[in-house]
Amino acid sequence: MLLVNKHINSNEIELIKLAKKSNNCSELEELSKSIFISVRRSVAKNKNTSKKIINRLADDPASNVSYWAIKHDDCTIVKSIKNITSCVTCSIDELEYHNTCPSCKEA
Repeated sequence: MLLVNKHINSNEIELIKLAKKSNNCSELEELSKSIFISVRRSVAKNKNTSKKIINRLADDPASNVSYWAIKHDDCTIVKSIKNITSCVTCSIDELEYHNTCPSCKEA
């Protein structure tokens, strides 16, 4: 967990930015273990994320992460998610969560 430890003082927004743009497998592996759901969700949406990571994220305890991992082109896990809410399927960019979610009328 070198990267996560290296960025432990980074804020969530910086980790989201890294998770969205990275094409480094080791970096994405470590970011996929972040304590922040939004960071893991960003890894799940990243087209550069490996099948191994995507399949693990498909079993993430947070529906917001597993939903997007299952939708990834490289996911080989077939499962359905129970209790899907509009928050889980929301396509708002993770960088905009803090601005958008509190005033969302869908939630």
